[in-house]
Amino acid sequence: MNPATPLSTPEPEPILENITITAGDTVLDGILFDNETARALAERLPLTVSLWDPAENFAKAFDLDDPLPDAAEHTRSYELGGLAYWDDGPSVAIFYNDDLLETIVPVTTIGKITSSVEVFEDYGGAIKIEKAEPTPAQTAESGTDANTSQPAG
Repeated sequence: MNPATPLSTPEPEPILENITITAGDTVLDGILFDNETARALAERLPLTVSLWDPAENFAKAFDLDDPLPDAAEHTRSYELGGLAYWDDGPSVAIFYNDDLLETIVPVTTIGKITSSVEVFEDYGGAIKIEKAEPTPAQTAESGTDANTSQPAG
């Protein structure tokens, strides 16, 4: 086993919402998982927050004004690009490096960035998290017209 990878990655979860995260001039794609904690975060979007370093060369984090509902079970498993909630903050971490075997503190996995997360190696400013606009394919699957949000047909 490669010591630079986590012991185990979180189990795949159903997707609640597609999101975008804007860090300076870089726009990243991501998803929020369908769990109580992620649903509560989705209700607060759009959100502009300042990043800080909870674990140098591993993660960036942002604080929330008010706690989110926390899961009964926590994990120390993570994946590159993962988004995880720490109730004691209350904070959300973005894992941009996978050199550690596990997270520093127990967390609730709430989503992941599906784009490259290299920008966070040197970025320390504010980010904006928003619900992503549905793609034409997603709109067709839901039966609405992409330009009007009206039922297709």
